[in-house]
Amino acid sequence: MEIEIPQTYLPQNIRYLRKKMSLSQEELASKVGLNRGNIASYEKGVAEPKNCNLLKLAHVFGISIVDLIEKDLKTLNGHYHPSNGTVIGQPVAPKANQKEIKQHVAKAEELQMVVSSLYNCHCFKIKNLDSQDKTTQVLVSNFEQLYEITHNLLESHRDLLELVQGETKVTTSTDVTV
Repeated sequence: MEIEIPQTYLPQNIRYLRKKMSLSQEELASKVGLNRGNIASYEKGVAEPKNCNLLKLAHVFGISIVDLIEKDLKTLNGHYHPSNGTVIGQPVAPKANQKEIKQHVAKAEELQMVVSSLYNCHCFKIKNLDSQDKTTQVLVSNFEQLYEITHNLLESHRDLLELVQGETKVTTSTDVTV
């Protein structure tokens, strides 16, 4: 079984990124803790950096080691930003379609109903308890704190869905205030 070694773009990427950041070989070498000759050798492809130096180069460029070695950054048409490793014009994450958003909104409403039902059941049970010993009081307090946290989390979740959906308010009829 033959192992396929991926194409390496390391020499040209080092040169490309160095120039993109307006650094001389001397300046890059200084940032990495090497000498100018090392950088020149890497850019010519006559030497490869040790792993620790490869890691330092990737850090200076703000890119993963894999991208530094395996991606031809020149083909990104100058849209690569070495300061933060992002590519302009390419979305960070694909946009959710309206069907997916509606599914998430429906799930959020369902979760809100479940949490509200649990809270209502809790309130009913507490009213019907004859006596509350210390342990019961602690459990009741813990449950109410957990409910409040969950309620706030669900509110934040709905706010995020509203932002994604582009609407002003996702409404549910099961809001319960603490």
